[in-house]
Amino acid sequence: AQCHLPQHMSEQPPVRVYRLVLTGGPCGGKTTAQLRIAEFFEALQWKVYRVPECATILLGGGVKWPELSPAQAYKFQEDLLLTLLRIEDTFFNLARGHTDKNVLIICDRGAMDPSAFLTTEEWHSQLAANGLTEVALRDQRYDQVIHMVSAANGAEAYYQLENNATRKELPELARELDRKASEAWVGHPSLDIIPNQSGQDFDEKLSRAIESVCRRMGIDVQDRFAKNSRKRKFLVRCVPKEWPCKYQDFEVEHMYLLTADDSQARICRRGKDGVYTWTHTVRRVAPDGVKRETRVSIPARQYQFLESQRDPARMPIFMRRRCFLWKDLHYRLDMYQAPSHTRCEGLSVLEMYTASTDPVLPDFLDVERDVTDDASYSMYQLCKAT
Repeated sequence: AQCHLPQHMSEQPPVRVYRLVLTGGPCGGKTTAQLRIAEFFEALQWKVYRVPECATILLGGGVKWPELSPAQAYKFQEDLLLTLLRIEDTFFNLARGHTDKNVLIICDRGAMDPSAFLTTEEWHSQLAANGLTEVALRDQRYDQVIHMVSAANGAEAYYQLENNATRKELPELARELDRKASEAWVGHPSLDIIPNQSGQDFDEKLSRAIESVCRRMGIDVQDRFAKNSRKRKFLVRCVPKEWPCKYQDFEVEHMYLLTADDSQARICRRGKDGVYTWTHTVRRVAPDGVKRETRVSIPARQYQFLESQRDPARMPIFMRRRCFLWKDLHYRLDMYQAPSHTRCEGLSVLEMYTASTDPVLPDFLDVERDVTDDASYSMYQLCKAT
């Protein structure tokens, strides 16, 4: 008898809303990148909203940071966060009203950026006072975060203050602010760092930003942008108890689903302290033989529905995922845990995106070997029930 599966929810909704944050240090190219990305997607017939940088609006009204007392500075950061959220919500609400075309919302900085100017204690105090959580602000609110590295870090000859009336930072301070801005977003599931690469000009940097959005969305841009950057995976022998840099740990559960064709589909629950985000990922092989992957955020109710479509031939995967920055590169370390299949016992895999044939790896990790092209270390194979 022919088996009819329930209608799979891998189809894209008629209208897609994608929320993108552009962040980074001073003179990183955020403003120009916002315009270029907007132009690119408008050419694809998307509706694009550009959310202005809230801090620039407020600082442009006469606020002078050195004149603020500690109490004023603390309250200003709190009001900045709440104002930022309200402005963004205005655009998010507009986007939900569209029924005829996809919508891209580009935020010039996002809700985690104010944390870069507060101590950890001050930040957590503000979150608690306003009923907010980091998971909600960082992981649930936005689909992707792009960090445009400051020109003061790797392109010093191009660092300038003239194009922003509120910018006063010397290169040393700009590098420090760039580091804090990137650390504020560590842990977001779709964080891309766009550095200043030797031998590449600013237009190429902007192209890498656009390409990263298309890649995350699953949009095929063919050879319009260089695509030599790919995910690399490395087997780690053991994880040190002492960690030399800031990191974020998450509980992650992956579950593969039944499909009616040759595609791979999985759902993921990711979070910490009892607060979660849920995603649905579908991977297909295009007619040209290239694998295309599309990932969308889903509500908890849809996640629970899709659990009923679990592939019985594959076990759920459980892991602790550690996200961190090292030498301006973004890494994640997946530490597999029970009750995953026994073949995953003690397994730790380091992942990064890079175009380098000799990538920089954290020197505090005991890396055994490169397993990028070893199919036995893919989640799809690791979770096989037999």
